Amino acid sequence: MCGIAQLGNEIFVSSDSSPSIAVFVFQGQQNFVRQKDIGFKQLTTPPQDIATSADFQQLFVADLGGECIWQLQWLSRGEFVVEGQAVSKVKPVSLSMNASRLLVVEKRRLIIFLTSEKERKPIKLPENLEAEHALETPCATYIVCGQRVAKPDGVKKPSIMEVNRQGGPIRECDPQYLGLPCYLSAFSDVEGDLLVVDCQNQRILVLSSLLKVVRVFLDVVQPRRIVKSGHFLVGCVRSSNHRGVVSLYWPQKSMLQTLPD
Repeated sequence: MCGIAQLGNEIFVSSDSSPSIAVFVFQGQQNFVRQKDIGFKQLTTPPQDIATSADFQQLFVADLGGECIWQLQWLSRGEFVVEGQAVSKVKPVSLSMNASRLLVVEKRRLIIFLTSEKERKPIKLPENLEAEHALETPCATYIVCGQRVAKPDGVKKPSIMEVNRQGGPIRECDPQYLGLPCYLSAFSDVEGDLLVVDCQNQRILVLSSLLKVVRVFLDVVQPRRIVKSGHFLVGCVRSSNHRGVVSLYWPQKSMLQTLPD
């Protein structure tokens, strides 16, 4: 399980066991219809992550092998066409989207791509921080989850850190509550709360805007991704061959079909 994104009533799911992106149409509670998969020859490896822009009706696909982010444009006849590389010469770990700003996450830096201006701005992360995912906040800071590498022994500890636009640390979550935080999602736009996927402790936490643990939101087996869009889409790995499922939570849980091999 590598990516979940939503655009309108369409849900996109990527897996590291498949080079194509599965598409489902959400037609109400517990009603999903599988559509034609998205695949394109330019993609060199299975998508590392995916993200969508509602403002520009675009789908972004992280290609780790090709060291780039592909930009696909939605057409009126219901298809996506490859427009080219939105960002090149990167080693993407994950993606997130904030209006017209695409956030490309690498292990040691963040890259802000302004889709409307075709401009990129790199942000170097603290030296000992290895990122897994990040979100831009309404205050133009960035919440980064991953691990901190202690010196000189190289021991890794879980970390969720807020950094400024220069990459300087502002605050950090108490690591005693964390196993391995691997993905983030907004929870409350009003209060600025966050959802954190902890794949090691197999749960999803709610954090306040000050990065204080509020409560356990869900206990989930092998979670990898979560996306909030009125409801919550949770992606989980189910076996050693990296096949996965996506579950819908809110107001109750229902299941999307198992991803193809």
